[in-house]
Amino acid sequence: MSGLDTLVRIDFALVGPASFTCARAFADDPMTACLIPDEKKRVNLHYTFEVPLRISAMGGAEAYATSVDCEGVAVWMPSSKKQSIVQTLRAGYPLLPLRCGWRYLIKDAAMLNHCEKMRRKYAPPLHLYLGLLAVDPAHQGKGFASALVKPMLERLDEEKMACYLETQNLKNVAMYQHFGFKTVHRTNMPGTDLPLYLMLREA
Repeated sequence: MSGLDTLVRIDFALVGPASFTCARAFADDPMTACLIPDEKKRVNLHYTFEVPLRISAMGGAEAYATSVDCEGVAVWMPSSKKQSIVQTLRAGYPLLPLRCGWRYLIKDAAMLNHCEKMRRKYAPPLHLYLGLLAVDPAHQGKGFASALVKPMLERLDEEKMACYLETQNLKNVAMYQHFGFKTVHRTNMPGTDLPLYLMLREA
């Protein structure tokens, strides 16, 4: 049994619980306040995570939870697989302005565009992208992040494939360095002074 077999693949039934785990993990993140400045709309933060999780459930990425209780969540996206507009629409992206405000949609689009440009510049053509890693605050410090990351990195070592990610949190940089990632560039999120660390784990 491989390490990934100890995790739970997120299907449509787990999209809801997993999205709330992500929302709790990122509730106090500075980027959350930047994207959704209206505190009243910030209670809808979980909807923003439902979109990538639904796309994963459709087969657009690989999403795993530590268990059916979703203590931790990770979403991995292969560079060879492009997200389709149909999947994005079906995942509920057009509804986000109603739930989080139009400002969210505009800022999120700018952020995604910036990250995509950086990824094309600093990541190799063939890689796996760690698009999301979240652990519920009630379960942080218990090894759930390692449980989510290590099995996939072991598979990537067997496949001799690189892994790439971005993080806005300086504290996370040291954690990812422990997994073999190196910072290849530091930039700011567009229109803000919030840092963005680009990290690569070579094949």
